[in-house]
Order: sequence, then C-alpha cells, then structure tokens
Amino acid sequence: MRLTGLALILLTTLLTACGGGGNGGNNTDNTNTNGDNTLPDGIGRLVIPDPLDPGARIPLRDITYHITPAVQQRSDLTDSDGQFGFQDAETVTFHILDKQFGPVTAKALINHQDLAHAFCLDSETPVRCEDAVAKNLQRTLLSADDDQHTDTGIRLMPELSRFPAGLDDSIDSFEAALATQLAPYGRQSAALFSPSLGINLEAPQPEADEVGGQPVAFVDLFRIARPFRELSCTDIEYDANGWPTRIPASCARQDSPIFKVPVYATTLMLRYVPYGAIPTGKYTVLYDGIGTLQYSGIAQKIPEESTSGHDVIEITPELIRTRNRAGLRLQLKDTDSGDPVRNIRIIMPGGTCEGNPFIRVADESACPDGSYHSFVSLLEQDRNPVVFNPDYLRFLKDFKVIRTMNFMEASPRNPCYTLTDDAYTECLLQAFTWDMRARMDQASWGGSARTPLLDRYGRGVPPEVIIQLANTLKRDPWFNIPHNATDDYVKKFATMVRDQLDPTLKAYVEYTNEPWNGIFWGALYVREKGKALDDNPYRAGYKYYSHRAVEIFNSWHDVFGGAERLVRVLNTFHPDEYMSRNMLNYEGNAQYVDAIASAPYFYACWDRTNIRCQDEAKVPMVLKDAHSVDDIFTLIDNADDPYGIDSTIAQMKNQADAVKELGVRYLSYEGGQHLIIPTEYWADKEVPVNIKNSLLDLIRAANRDPRMGTRYTKFLNGWKNSGGELFTLYTLPQTWHKFGTFGIKEQLGQPRLNAPKYDAAMKFQEAQGKCWWEGC
Repeated sequence: MRLTGLALILLTTLLTACGGGGNGGNNTDNTNTNGDNTLPDGIGRLVIPDPLDPGARIPLRDITYHITPAVQQRSDLTDSDGQFGFQDAETVTFHILDKQFGPVTAKALINHQDLAHAFCLDSETPVRCEDAVAKNLQRTLLSADDDQHTDTGIRLMPELSRFPAGLDDSIDSFEAALATQLAPYGRQSAALFSPSLGINLEAPQPEADEVGGQPVAFVDLFRIARPFRELSCTDIEYDANGWPTRIPASCARQDSPIFKVPVYATTLMLRYVPYGAIPTGKYTVLYDGIGTLQYSGIAQKIPEESTSGHDVIEITPELIRTRNRAGLRLQLKDTDSGDPVRNIRIIMPGGTCEGNPFIRVADESACPDGSYHSFVSLLEQDRNPVVFNPDYLRFLKDFKVIRTMNFMEASPRNPCYTLTDDAYTECLLQAFTWDMRARMDQASWGGSARTPLLDRYGRGVPPEVIIQLANTLKRDPWFNIPHNATDDYVKKFATMVRDQLDPTLKAYVEYTNEPWNGIFWGALYVREKGKALDDNPYRAGYKYYSHRAVEIFNSWHDVFGGAERLVRVLNTFHPDEYMSRNMLNYEGNAQYVDAIASAPYFYACWDRTNIRCQDEAKVPMVLKDAHSVDDIFTLIDNADDPYGIDSTIAQMKNQADAVKELGVRYLSYEGGQHLIIPTEYWADKEVPVNIKNSLLDLIRAANRDPRMGTRYTKFLNGWKNSGGELFTLYTLPQTWHKFGTFGIKEQLGQPRLNAPKYDAAMKFQEAQGKCWWEGC
C-alpha cells in the first residue's frame, strides 16, 4: 500500500495532534543505541548502524509508519528507541521526508538496507540501486539529526522536508547535493567512515597538455597557468616572479612556432578540460597594473561587466564541449613597463560558508546569515591567501593521508642524460637549496614539458600550500624530500612544518621517491653518492639512500623534539623484501625508521622478454597479444603471472613479514593497477598505429569495466590480510593518456557509479569503518 502525499500530510498532522509516539503513544525514553535488548513479540526497532562505532545501532525517532494487512492496518510514529508495533502484521511501511519505504517484511530489527531493498524492488539495476539508496539514506539521517547527538537517537530536523536528490543517485553526487541543502543551516554532510586509505596528489598542472582532467586545486585558475615563458614572444622581459614587465614592438613580428602567429605574452590553462571538471559560469579576473588582457578558448569576456583591473569572463558548457582543446588562453599584448600587469587572478564563481570549505555555494542565500565569503572577497586585496577548490577538498576528505610527491614536483627524470663525463656527474650531483623552492609570489606553479626540467624540479606548490591543505582537511600530509636537498633545506622545511602544521596531525617524511628505479634522477643520484659502499650499483644506491634518509629523519626529530608527530618512511622495491631487510639492518637504521613503504601494482607480462614470462604453460598469453577486455582480466587473474594480482598479494606478505621482524610498520606509497603500453612499443614504427591504439582502448575499457572494481576489492583485502597498514592509492582523478590509466577517476566530477576503481576504494573503506591497525 502506498499513501499519497496529501494523505501522508493529513496522517502526520493527526498523529501530532493526538500525541502519537509509537507503540500506541508510549513515549517513554528508553533509547538503546546498542540494540542488544530482546524485544517482545510484535515490536520492532527501526535503526541505522553507527559508521564510526561498528556494532552500535542508532534508533530513528518519530518516523511515520503504517502496517498491513488491512484488518490490522494502523499508523503511528516510532518511539525514542526507534520501536514500532506491528503485532501480527506481515509488512510495515515507513515514510521519511518525501519518500516511502516499503512495504518491508515486519520483523524485530529493520535497518537502512531493508528500506533500500524495498525502495529498489522495481529498479532495473537493483544491486546498484540498493547500495546507493542505503548509503544515501544513512548519510541523510546522520546529517539531519535535529540535536546532532546520535547517542539519543535520530530525530530529523524540522527544516528538512525532502531529500536533496534522487536516492538512487551516485553516492558522491548525492553527498554534494546534501551538503548544499544543509549549508544554510550551518551543517555539513556526515561521514560514513573514518578513512583508512591514502591518496597521491598530482602536480599543480599536468606535464602534458592532453591530461585535461587533472583536478584544479585552487579557486584561482591562474595558479595553474602555464608559465608565460613557455609560449610567449622570446623578446619579452620578466621580473623575478615570472610576470612580463616589457613587451617590445618586435613581438608583433615574431610568429609563434606553435600557433604560427604573433602571440605577445600568452599563457594557457585547462587544455582538454572535460565538462564537469570545473564550475561553469562567470569568472572574475583581477589584476594589478596597466595593460590589456584578451581571452579565448573556453572563455569569453563580458565587456559590459568589465573595467580596468577587473574583467568578467564566462565559461559555458557549450564552450567546454566545443573548445576544450584550446583550453583557456590569456594573451597580454601590451603592459605598462612602469606599472606592468601582474598578480592576475582568475576566480571561480561563488564562495563558501564560514567553517565549511567543502561545498561551493552560489551566493549568501545559501549560508547562515553573515557567514558567506565570496571567492572574490577572499582574493581581491591579496592573491596569496590560498583558497582551495571545494570540489578538490570534498574529494580528498575521504582519505586518511595525502602523499604530495607530485604536488611538490619532487621526483623528476634524469635531466643530465645529454651530458658526459665530469659534466654529467656535476649535473647529477647538483644541490637543491631552500631558496630554490616554489614561492607564494610566483606567477604560477609548475609547468609543462616545455619548461626545462631543472626549472620545474622541486617547484610544484610551495610547502606552505601543502601544510594549509593538510590543516584544512585535517588529514596527515606525506612529504617527499628532494634527493639532493641540502641540510639547510631539510632543517628549514622541518621547522616550517613544525610551526605551521596542525599539532593533532602527523607528518609522514620520505626521502626522495623510488631510489631503486633508474628512470628517476633520485635513484641515479643515490647510486653515484653510494658507489664506494658496494660494487653493485643497486645495493650501493639503497645503502646510501637509507643512510641519508636516517640523517634527514634525525634532523626532523631534532627540530620536532621527538618523533611523536612524525612517521619516518623508507621507500622500497615491492618484489624485493631483501632490500627492505638490508636497509633496516644497515647501520642499525631500523631504530630510526617507523615504516617501510612499497608500491604494490598489478598488471601482467607485457611480452616474453622477461625470463619469468617465457613459460607458456604458466603464462599462455601476454598483454601485447590481448584482443579483448576479457583477455585483460584473464591475464591479471592468472595466478602464475609474476605481475598478476595473486603474485602481487604474495609479495605484500613477504614484505610485511620481513619488516615486522624488525619492528617496523608496512605501508604502501603507491599502488593499484598498472596496465600500460611501454614507451618503446609506442616508438616501434613496425607496429601499426591502429594496433597500438586498439590495445590502448582495451586497457581503458578494462579500467572502466565493473570487474576492475572487484579486482580492487580483492587487492585491498589482500593487502589488509597480508599485514599491510596504510595503503596509498595512485592517483588523483586525471584524464587517461597514452602512458597510463592511473587516475582513480577520469576527472574530479565523474560520478562514483561510473568509476569502478574509486567506487571499490570507497566501498572498502565503508566496510572497514575505520583503520584496522593498532595505533592508527
């Protein structure tokens, strides 16, 4: 039986007037959040689980229900313990906000999953529907408790009369809608778990233009603009922060090698940005100085709303869909050399409510009185206050630790490969000083491959930005110290973190990245520095690496006055537990190390080159010969493939056992699927391009396939069962490109239901409730 909306309103009014309160109006306060009592026959309880206290149940109070069959039909409200009377009735139906749930089989305990099952009976995708409805319902109830004290049960706040979106909507989309609905009341959406996974951040701007789905971290888009020097006339003069100070007349005659026309001073951002990755609407452009800014690509200037130093541009859905290849292009044809254009800010529309940085709102009507802060008001006097994109924050809040290696641009390839002999060694061993770090006053942070590697290395975002991000999220930051950082750099970095990081947070400290991997400058550096320690370059490298890492750890220990606020991490090669043991035993290093971290990645043999891939009885097919998505899952599921899921999980156990013998924790610094097409295959001119692209399409399709979600679930459970603690996923949402499909989503705005890797990671955390290891 389903009541009409009018009937439900009349019924609720009647019950309120008559003092209805469940079980025939018995309103005694017998709240029992543990739900361990034995109820009399014919009495049930309506509850939801407490996500932060596994096993505890929270009763739902004053929820309208009615029972059937008709001979026993009656309606009432659940009492303070969530109890409802059903006597010998077969079913009960509940009404929560504007939705009906039921009929549900009458029984002693009914929870959100029972309600979701009834709600989704007619769904074409009942499993997906039930999962979404259960979680969306649970989050709404936890968020909308009137007194915000669930130990007394949940009674819905009277201001709410409806759900903010379809209950079967994607869980993340629903959460955003709920957060917007709650913002005027000074509330935030409730968490369904305490995070147990970490995530790797990405560079402030992608190295390759085609990676358009990289998350925008800041409400000021200009922070991720390409440096002017990359694309502009070569005769331009700049100040120390990268702002053009003089654009000579010769620039009108100099054609750009890329655009084939004069470009004057030009920068780009957001090339190939997918629709949904950034807000659309009117952006405010503020700048100091005198000059003329022109805009093209995905943005159009609104002249009637623009004045000197204050332009208004509009980014529309249509422009993103049709012009995203161009990105947002900003051109400066002239600038006053006495008062040059500088401090450009391209500010997202809207703002936030005080105390709630996780949701972007349109205007003050969406906030409690006096609590609205427009993004423009936060940046109009000074561009240096860092205001994070609320969508970026809302994604990151669901992770326990944020690893900032790429955010810092701390792990470059070898910049010295064109040199030889002493010049090569001098280049390889050059130092990185504190004065070389990224600064708040710089025009933009990072750059593309057009900026020389030595000008980008270690110059992602400034350390202050990372610290502020961690403080805003209340999440632990994981810092990567550059391989060639001086002692002064190490000490000053530690001092800044000590003084500015929220004292309730811990700082994970790792020296460089992958010191065993010869494609990175850091690995070549430690091998050169350690060549006197061992005849084998690999062992020499990790001996020096562990020695220098401990020096850095001890410096941080001294600055912090102890290790209570630190997690000191050594990086190791995942298949090589002997490297882990040797580093910890070398010079007694284990006593100065808190954790060893590896990167468990699963994939499959690419070809037969590796001896472990040559036994066709055990490895009947290799990745380059795959012809279907089914083939790819067959490959990664092969227990005999040395790179498959089972083999990678077995290596987890080996690492965990090895390091725990020495009293050290086992973490991952990266991990997930690693299905790629090698660089040399792309370069092989004998392989037709269509064959390469077909294989790339298969890899992408496998990453979009729901089966990839089940593999991530198996993988993460294998990690936990092997003795691993924090697992740090690689990587933030980003557009997949020819060299990898590493993004856990394809862009920040992609719904969870369309992102199986992300969905599996969230379901894993939801199933855990909180981290499982001691001392978390």
